Amino acid sequence: MRFVLIFIPIIMSAVAQIILKLGLGNLTVEGSPLNFLLKALLSPGVIVGLGLYGLGAMLWLIVLSREDVSFAFPLVSFAYVLAIVLSAIFLKEHITLPRILGSAFIILGIFTIARFG
Repeated sequence: MRFVLIFIPIIMSAVAQIILKLGLGNLTVEGSPLNFLLKALLSPGVIVGLGLYGLGAMLWLIVLSREDVSFAFPLVSFAYVLAIVLSAIFLKEHITLPRILGSAFIILGIFTIARFG
């Protein structure tokens, strides 16, 4: 149960990133960055993504109240690995060998902390 509580907000964070990216669609920064931000904040996908990200942050407060930061926070790096996988699936992004190798090192670190930390 300990790891479920830790990984739920981490997974929510990675999923939120994908939703945010999808919510931006083809929106680009042209002209004023403030104009871009206003348009982005009116996008339903961005609103949902920020909401999910915020909910995950609130759940993370529960994690921090129960776990050592030196144990829990390094596990957040799993969000990077999950974001790479989700971006390949949902955004059709090309995943390079360096990203795969980097993800493997992250997973090894997570395993080490989870098992021995």
